[in-house]
Amino acid sequence: MSYLVLARKWRPQTFAEVIGQDHVTLTLRKAVEKERLAHAYLFTGPRGCGKTTTARLLAKVINCESPKGSEPCNECSSCLAVVEGRHLDVLEIDGASNRGIDEIRDLREKIGYAPSQGKSKIYIIDEVHMLTPQAFNALLKTLEEPPSHVYLIFATTEPHKVPATILSRCQRFNFKRLEIGEIVDQLEKICGIEKITCGREALMLIARRAEGSMRDGESLLDQCISASDTGIDLDLVRKVLGLVDSQLIVKILQAIGGHDRALALSVVDSVVSGGLDLEKFFLAYIEGLRNLLVLKVEGVDWLDLTTDEIEEMRAICSRFKIEDLLYLFRQASRSFREFKVSSQPRYFLEAAIAEAASWESAVELGKLIDMIDTTGGGSTSSGAGGASRSRAGTGERGSVGTEREKPGREDRSAAAGPERASVPGPEETHREGSPAYARVDRSMEGVTAGGREEKPGRIEESEDWERFLSQIREAKLTLGIWLVSAEFRGVKGNKLLLRFNYQNRFAREMVLEEKNKRYIEAQLEKFYGKKLFIETAEGDGAEEDGRETEAPAAADDLLEGAPRMVQEIAKIFDGELHKKE
Repeated sequence: MSYLVLARKWRPQTFAEVIGQDHVTLTLRKAVEKERLAHAYLFTGPRGCGKTTTARLLAKVINCESPKGSEPCNECSSCLAVVEGRHLDVLEIDGASNRGIDEIRDLREKIGYAPSQGKSKIYIIDEVHMLTPQAFNALLKTLEEPPSHVYLIFATTEPHKVPATILSRCQRFNFKRLEIGEIVDQLEKICGIEKITCGREALMLIARRAEGSMRDGESLLDQCISASDTGIDLDLVRKVLGLVDSQLIVKILQAIGGHDRALALSVVDSVVSGGLDLEKFFLAYIEGLRNLLVLKVEGVDWLDLTTDEIEEMRAICSRFKIEDLLYLFRQASRSFREFKVSSQPRYFLEAAIAEAASWESAVELGKLIDMIDTTGGGSTSSGAGGASRSRAGTGERGSVGTEREKPGREDRSAAAGPERASVPGPEETHREGSPAYARVDRSMEGVTAGGREEKPGRIEESEDWERFLSQIREAKLTLGIWLVSAEFRGVKGNKLLLRFNYQNRFAREMVLEEKNKRYIEAQLEKFYGKKLFIETAEGDGAEEDGRETEAPAAADDLLEGAPRMVQEIAKIFDGELHKKE
């Protein structure tokens, strides 16, 4: 059992060997050269970045018998004793297990004694934030005016827990998290000297997993070396470290980009059947969305991916707009918080992935209105899969599938006044509060989507329904938005009838979800004073009513006066017109 792990074997023995902390080591070396060492230091930073190692180097050079400039010689008895952990005047104290006032009182008493082996006594207190408030108070006077032969070096990962009275008495050095490239270069150097065959892509995967810690990277490399027969490759690293295969993430992102729920859920099933950690998979999926977003804004230099992975991701991100990726990222982040506390994580993950695969590209209303004003009208064609998507304002003046006004039709938009179509994008059933996208404005009494007149017998019912919708929106905004996207068809017996257009299929599914349906029906009973059950249908209901699918020419003066394209948009997106005051 004489094997020495890489993290200890490759611990830096000079300031020059410390990786990625030049801003710290340069200052300390200058202080040594100028003999301007402070009596107390505080080293802060994440785990494995070199805090304790630097503290030991400083202790070595202070007591070194023949220092080489600002570096310890590593040959004298004092340096060797520090390296081997047996120096009588270099004391390392664990703040977690020596955190009480009694331990600090004992330390105060011993500080006054002269050094027995070297020129100075150095106390290194690791995880100093673990000391109790009473212990910190007992340390204050000694820390402010220690004996001339004493140096105190504190190290912590949580500096915010250290009292300000302690911070003000120390010189503070902030150690940074190591970059992936710095970790990879060091691991590559280790593999070369240790004669280990390991590709740079495998080392990059190890470095990513190390999360900025050199010690973690060396420990993970040690683990992979133990499991290898001849060399280390990507597959071995993923297997040993239990990492998610990048191809799984590529596959699920492709499924989401293609709105393929079945494929997306099959990927989740393969993750479960393969025994992978669902939480790690979810985090890898969120990281994949982040990578797509970075690629979309041309930030390739910020990605720690291989060339092949970048090309695969670039092909996927062409299917999304930045707004789409931001929405998916926010949705995934919210879902992950709920996933962590779910009693059925697999089911929750499947639902979150299925919802992500149902995304629809957002409609930017400002650009849509600008196009209407410029072109003077037209009609948009619905997108694939029955979900209509407006592509206005994407760099061309005009719309996809634009139909010009029929000859002889009078444009009375000027007489109608400055009106605007207040329509939601297909994704409005998913998100709330985005200022760049509009909600439905149902301010016209007696007019439904597409400009159809309400039947006289349903006017009062419609007014009651609008008041009910206002109450629901105040209580639960998202639920109100889903209900607003439906066409109110009246009350028949104990049934309240709603009709959802095909593009609002998701809203219908959410309204019929058991929890939401129960809540709505309970509120209906309170509002109407009788038990009502929701019944929904899908389609525009043209055959049932015996009406035309297009808006009639004289349904309403305001609607008739609008350009043809406005009428079509109102029908497609279940919106209505309102006159601007």
